Amino acid sequence: MGFMAGFFGGFTLTASVLYLSVQVHRSTRLAQRDAIREQVEILNDISSPLGAYYRRFAEDDDLQKSRIVPPPKKPSAEELLKQQWNKEVKALAQKTFTLGWQDVTNTANEVTRVISELVKRQ
Repeated sequence: MGFMAGFFGGFTLTASVLYLSVQVHRSTRLAQRDAIREQVEILNDISSPLGAYYRRFAEDDDLQKSRIVPPPKKPSAEELLKQQWNKEVKALAQKTFTLGWQDVTNTANEVTRVISELVKRQ
């Protein structure tokens, strides 16, 4: 029993660390994407010659003021991880409700029988 507990404990720890590192990388990448898009939009607004020389093409002040709105609140990495965790828990719960427990019992009995036969042969 010690080997199996150690094996599954190590597997669980490794899978958890990999999962968390992938989620942190994803949230960082999304934050960088949003920051770059915002910077590109600012640079385009600054460098756009439209209205700089031709006032008749310039946007109205009201339009410019309405375009300057505070950016929407971006979810933090913690919130993204919580959302992902909740999605996975929900999927596992739905799978549990739809699972036929008789099939699980039969499969477990079959696995136990095969393992016991293998152990008896050796």
